[in-house]
Amino acid sequence: MARRVGSLGLAAVVLAGVAGCGGGAEAPAQVLEAAGVRQSVVCMGTGSPAVVMVHGIGDRANSGDLVPAQELLSDKHRTCRYDRPGAGQSPPPPRTGRTGDDLVAELSAVADLADPSAPVIVVAHSFGSYPALLMAGAHPDRVAGLVLADAVDPGLGLLAALGAGSWKEARQGREGLDLETVERQVGQVGSLERLPLVVVRRGEGVSQAWLAAQQALAGRSARGKLLVAEDSGHEVPSDAPEKVREAVEALPGLGE
Repeated sequence: MARRVGSLGLAAVVLAGVAGCGGGAEAPAQVLEAAGVRQSVVCMGTGSPAVVMVHGIGDRANSGDLVPAQELLSDKHRTCRYDRPGAGQSPPPPRTGRTGDDLVAELSAVADLADPSAPVIVVAHSFGSYPALLMAGAHPDRVAGLVLADAVDPGLGLLAALGAGSWKEARQGREGLDLETVERQVGQVGSLERLPLVVVRRGEGVSQAWLAAQQALAGRSARGKLLVAEDSGHEVPSDAPEKVREAVEALPGLGE
């Protein structure tokens, strides 16, 4: 499979919010502490497998972008979306230079909150593919399937995806990530073998390079599929949340 990054040895503690974290679009946020950072997490719904949702990157990127898709998925699944440290409602991390190890630890903590005893589906938008792929490489036993929504392919690269000329120009809000190292680590994740995988790409404003990158993402698994959100731009989870739900339902082999 892939080089393993990070560790699941986390002491995840809910510090605030309501117990149970279920039901309804107005579910309050919880604050989750893991690996020395705090993250705002919103969970709702019931049902298995649970779904963990990962947002993109940028000065204003946060998990609020995922709300329309989360609301649809919560009809059948327990869902949890989270703001990475330094994004949205989560305070900045205590240090900079954070790498893929940190991203895996943070995502793992939310997965343990969503369902501590069974693998989860990871739905990732844009840059969210990087934590998702790192998690699948490091802890394949914790990932039931991946849905990558107009996500960044490491072969294309984050700078090209963002239209940035250098790593200093890559906007990431207050996340404190060493994006160059993160990209190198994601590039070391090998084949996903037969992991259930569905890639949803936007239908509007697509370059040939982006088309090829989405095909490459789908090709990372022998059971990879590609869907098109015809009337969507890059913000697939909010532009076409029904397509994200369709992708989750189309994940091959779940329950086998």
